[in-house]
Amino acid sequence: MKALRFGHCVRTGIAPISLAMLGIAAGGSGATPDNAPDRGKAAYDLHCAACHGATGDGKGLASVWLFPRPRDFSAGQFKIQSTPNGSLPTDEDLLESITRGVPGTSMPGFAHLPEADRHALVARIKHLTAFTDSAGRRVNRFEEAARRGELKPRSVVPAEPPADANAVATGRDLFIKFACNACHGDSGAGDGPTAATLKDSQGFPLLPRDFNTAPFRGGHSGRDIYLRILTGMAGTPMPPFGPELMSPEERWALVHYIRSLRRPDAEVRDILKLEDAFIRARRVKKLPTDPADTQWERFDPVRIPLNPLWPEPKPIYAVAVTALHDGRRLAILCQWRDDIANGAPVRVQDFQDGIALQFSMNGTTPFLGMGDKDNPVNLWFWRAGWQQEADGRPHGLREQYPSMHVDLYTQTNTLIHTAEAAKNLIALPHTSPVEDANARGFGTLKSQSLARQNVRGKGIWRDAHWSVLFTRELNSPDAEDVKLRLKQPVPVSFAVWNGEQGDRNGRKVISNWYQLLLEP
Repeated sequence: MKALRFGHCVRTGIAPISLAMLGIAAGGSGATPDNAPDRGKAAYDLHCAACHGATGDGKGLASVWLFPRPRDFSAGQFKIQSTPNGSLPTDEDLLESITRGVPGTSMPGFAHLPEADRHALVARIKHLTAFTDSAGRRVNRFEEAARRGELKPRSVVPAEPPADANAVATGRDLFIKFACNACHGDSGAGDGPTAATLKDSQGFPLLPRDFNTAPFRGGHSGRDIYLRILTGMAGTPMPPFGPELMSPEERWALVHYIRSLRRPDAEVRDILKLEDAFIRARRVKKLPTDPADTQWERFDPVRIPLNPLWPEPKPIYAVAVTALHDGRRLAILCQWRDDIANGAPVRVQDFQDGIALQFSMNGTTPFLGMGDKDNPVNLWFWRAGWQQEADGRPHGLREQYPSMHVDLYTQTNTLIHTAEAAKNLIALPHTSPVEDANARGFGTLKSQSLARQNVRGKGIWRDAHWSVLFTRELNSPDAEDVKLRLKQPVPVSFAVWNGEQGDRNGRKVISNWYQLLLEP
């Protein structure tokens, strides 16, 4: 099989709740009001409120499943800004965060939204940055700062000097002098002696950045890192190193040293451009029916970056996707690195590997977590445990505990098979390792009936990689199946579960929305 590169990539999208299958497409979901305040509220309610809360308090429905927690706008603390520490960000800062997202977190980029929507979101966020004073009045922090003349301009970042050996050596000395290694570790792996004790302003544990491989939340350019050192990150233990502590030359030397700690295979893609967001399904005469078919080697895959919704010791950074069709059927091959294969979760401490594809049913990019009531999604979910069943490989208690003692009476079997009696797809014998399901928002995931399960699949684990193939007829008569037509893009996003790390339900790594395009 063609060698694939599964290095570390930075991008800032199944189960009862799929939290953030993130958004990239050529337009938003639903009509957007022309009036700027209404436009901002509509966009915020659709794309942001589920995580940040309707009032911007950071306590949306999804927040309990996300780490780090979503920003509480009412507190007036913004991690990513170009203004001095303790001051509010500029409109440009907020726009950059909305457009780019926050790499390595569940906060996606919204470059796909119209620019007018993103500017309206800036205004909406500023509107929500408010508190109630002792007299019970609502005070907007931005308006109050403007009244007092406390709004600051963006910090000036001098031109980046050459990153020569002397600069890197100076940066290393500064790294030790200012005790950066106390949090980030001597090698920059985020394992310093104080790392386990750090907490954010809300009292939640917060791990320091791993400079070797992890995404840089504020971006990866020299300017980005320079600003994080200069202004710090509000609401976190990361302090500012302003003019009273460090000269611009020293700050640049520290930037160069931090970048020298980066692993060569730690790839960076801060913003996904729309032209790169297409997965093109090539037309072939004969469709491969096996993940190991050598025909796949003729086609270059699209590398889909993934981001964790919860910190993981060894996150899966990307999935490689190849799509083909023969005019009658579609085949999608997904491949990713996973050092240990985890099948059926027989014991309570076991979790299985899996991958899911989420398709928008109406061509829009709805809310990132399972769509919404007006914009449903169709999900194809492959499970490693179901693959074991399809392969005829035993995976029950007898295989897990070969010397176990049987202590159940046979006449009790019918009493404990309620799921089978209710025809729950999870409990029935599976004709395919792929579940075909639908959702219209949080908690609405519903499997299609056994008779309507028309997505086929096959997964192979080999050489520390999963290769999973999904196939389905292009023309499905089922109203709840995604419609696949030539030359008509369909928004699709991906989620991967690593059973070895305890992934399940909303704990996983996710992609942004992409566009699946079937070529004629």
